[in-house]
Amino acid sequence: MYISQITLRDWKAYTTANFEFPAPSSDKNIILIGAPNGYGKTSLFEAIVLGMFGRDGLPLIARSPFSGGDKERLATSYKAFLEKALHRGATQAGRNSCSVKLTFIDDDDEPLEIQRIWHFNDAGIYRPQDEEIHIFQGTTRKAVGAGALQGNERADWFREFIAENLLPFTLAHFFMFDGEQVSVLAEREMSAQVRSGIEGLLGIPVLKTLAKDLRAYAEVRRKDSPNVSDKTIEKLELDRHQLTFEHDKKAERFAEIEPTLTELKEEREHLTRELASFGAGSQALLQEQFEQIKNYERSIEQGRSQLEELMMKDIALALSGLGLRESVKERLASETVRERWESGRKQGDSNLERFIGAVDSGMEAIDPALSESQRGGVLDSARAAWEKLWYPPPDNCAEDYLHPYLNELERSKVIDRLNELDELGAPAIVELLNVIATNEEALKRLQDEVTRTEAVAPHVDKKRERLTQLNGEIQQLDQEIGALKREMSALESQINQKNTDLTKLAGQWDQAKPSVRRAMRALKVASMVDDIVAKAVPSQIDAIAAAMTEAHRSMAHKKDLVERIAIDENCDVKLLNTDGMDLRGYDLSAGEKQIFTQALISAVSSVSGRGFPMVVDTPLGRLDIEHRKGVLNHLVQREHQVILLSTNTEVVGEYLREIAPHVQKKYLVNFERVGDIGQSSARPGYFEEPEGVA
Repeated sequence: MYISQITLRDWKAYTTANFEFPAPSSDKNIILIGAPNGYGKTSLFEAIVLGMFGRDGLPLIARSPFSGGDKERLATSYKAFLEKALHRGATQAGRNSCSVKLTFIDDDDEPLEIQRIWHFNDAGIYRPQDEEIHIFQGTTRKAVGAGALQGNERADWFREFIAENLLPFTLAHFFMFDGEQVSVLAEREMSAQVRSGIEGLLGIPVLKTLAKDLRAYAEVRRKDSPNVSDKTIEKLELDRHQLTFEHDKKAERFAEIEPTLTELKEEREHLTRELASFGAGSQALLQEQFEQIKNYERSIEQGRSQLEELMMKDIALALSGLGLRESVKERLASETVRERWESGRKQGDSNLERFIGAVDSGMEAIDPALSESQRGGVLDSARAAWEKLWYPPPDNCAEDYLHPYLNELERSKVIDRLNELDELGAPAIVELLNVIATNEEALKRLQDEVTRTEAVAPHVDKKRERLTQLNGEIQQLDQEIGALKREMSALESQINQKNTDLTKLAGQWDQAKPSVRRAMRALKVASMVDDIVAKAVPSQIDAIAAAMTEAHRSMAHKKDLVERIAIDENCDVKLLNTDGMDLRGYDLSAGEKQIFTQALISAVSSVSGRGFPMVVDTPLGRLDIEHRKGVLNHLVQREHQVILLSTNTEVVGEYLREIAPHVQKKYLVNFERVGDIGQSSARPGYFEEPEGVA
């Protein structure tokens, strides 16, 4: 996976900026972006982090990569950060948002685009409820989203999608970090660094936050109790038990007949080989016939499953009628028009008073001067003219909203779904039924042919009868297993829904019980989380130690100093030389401490198995000269893309020449002042190159 494009709009000093990167290869994986301090290098790093993770990415920017943060403080800091991130000239020009768009190319060479948009009011105040995130997959840019989910559930959906398809934010600081952070982190106790690294690898910060929240919840006493009767919950539990009982019965039946089916098929195969052994002609015929039987049985089952799927979903919707579907599509389209019209009107209204002020100021220059009533009349006329720009609304604009829970993207998806139903007609269903019937007739004929196969040896009639019996039993069990699978799936959906309802009601019911009971439950779960955390860290120690040893040896200046890094179950670290002596007994230089920390970062990113790009701001940070080349040479050995954001005192001169064969593309960030507003822009090139050289 690699980043192919980064697009910024009104982000900090960037009015607009676009960076495009080629696919990395086995010997070229480095992207160099140069900028002197204060030109917008770190702003680009921050855009990448927050564009991916939103508020969750703020600790990376706050230079506390191995620690979580108080949620309330984090929300406040995020708001303050974003209000400073909006380009200063944006609001003056009537633009009330900034955005970051990141395009990734996955291992299947398919694009994945993430765009995050932050909205502000006219005073530049950030509005959290209007933060947008849009994700598009594939070359067709198929939109994916959280559907009707809102609030925290919606944020959780996007967080999980990004974690699954790109990178969990708990691992982000091992792939995206400021080189200067490493020098600060290197001063921490090594065992603390290792423990923090492994915890980040396993996502333990999330578990710790959960345990912390549970303990905080245990201290809360609720005064208001909703009126939820025990009988309501008992009824739900009874329904769930009944559904679970039915599901378990079907699961038991499935477990009972699946081995039987396997045995029958093995017996059939044995009989087939035995009968075929009586002659070459019989062998070829029987093999062909039974292969055809299998194919027909498979086709029939697939056809029935497809028909059942249509009955439960598409046909049910199609029966609503073309008129109703057309009415719904027309209504949704008109509501989209209204949403756009209202958005444009609000945007225009935000500039009305400025326009009126300009008209009023302009009348002061009229000679002879207008009277107050005349000035008022002119202003009234101006206001009326302004209003006429937006009234009447467009012809196809809805008068109000029947579906306020949908946004424009969701309406479009509903319309597309209804359009698909228009293509579903009786001929398609009839054709499916005909295919099933044809396959059943062919299967019956083939089974009859098998029973009529002429005997070629003594006792063949008895074997043939058994074979015919087996085919009938196998067909029956195949059908029963298919039905059981569908029924179990339907029951699981109903059970999950009952569990959801029970969780909701049980939470309300618990509020009516003594607070001690709730507190004990929360504390019990928190203790369970603690146990999980305690047992999880040791499981990864050996892998981290091996990866750290490899990374340390490739980066360290004194190659013969550390032979192996050993870590025990308490995360205590030993830097062993060839004689088995722990070198931690001697004072390590600042550079050697930083190499240790760099090795930890490299090890965690490697053990995680994630092929995510590495983005490093100020890559050489405060590294001493001895270790700079070692770190750079280690980065070029990574299999995946590495983006280095360098100042004009880092990856230049001999260090640039050291990695030059591995550099794919270079950008240089320029900065200029327009009035009292700074503006950054990017162009191909680098510090030591002529204008325009890529």
